[in-house]
Amino acid sequence: MKKATALLAAASAAALTATGATAQTQDELVKAFSGEWFVFAPAFRSGSSECRIVLDSQMNAQATGCGTPLVGLGRWRIENSQIRFLDAAELELAVMGGNQQRITGTLSDSGQGLIVERAQGDGASIAISNALARHKCYFLGFTQDCASPEALSPPMPSAEDPAKGRVEILVNLNVRNQPRRDAPVVGILDKGLVITLDYCTSASDGVWCRAIFGTETGWLAKTALRQNEWPIVTYRNTTKTP
Repeated sequence: MKKATALLAAASAAALTATGATAQTQDELVKAFSGEWFVFAPAFRSGSSECRIVLDSQMNAQATGCGTPLVGLGRWRIENSQIRFLDAAELELAVMGGNQQRITGTLSDSGQGLIVERAQGDGASIAISNALARHKCYFLGFTQDCASPEALSPPMPSAEDPAKGRVEILVNLNVRNQPRRDAPVVGILDKGLVITLDYCTSASDGVWCRAIFGTETGWLAKTALRQNEWPIVTYRNTTKTP
């Protein structure tokens, strides 16, 4: 598989940062990350309402409207510049990193990606919504063609591999080590490549999918702003062979 840059490199979990400045002490970190959070991906709901998480300053955590495994969330802690979600017995549920608006990581039992955000998202969703209000649609890559609603959905699993879907890259696309727009870029995929995906989820700013590149993994945002103005779909679902 060709790439526009060097092969994807391993990247460590992102360190927690506060908006505008790095939190320096444990108390500052606890204050920065306490409060109300949401998981917008439908797969993490136990009903029709959003999965809601409240982290308090005493390191207690409460989840409402959440399915397994977050329904068992009872505690949280900050360790080695990461947020760790724990159950009532203090067994680890997930390891997270990020910023005050969005933390991301991996569920300890299944390896699924987890995106946890503030109610207003991390800012990207607002910028995209404002662009949509101006231009009335998402465009397919760098074209002037409006994307159909189906083009914004996660890919369907293929017949050859029911656990995975495939997409065709429509732009030269940044691959990030976490499903956050401030996460380090670990590679760039060339327009026209067909990629087999490992896992997809959704957030306030749309679909994010994870792919495996040899021994490494990376995350791809399905929506973006071109030149900070034009809302675009960066890859489309396909049945083509990689």
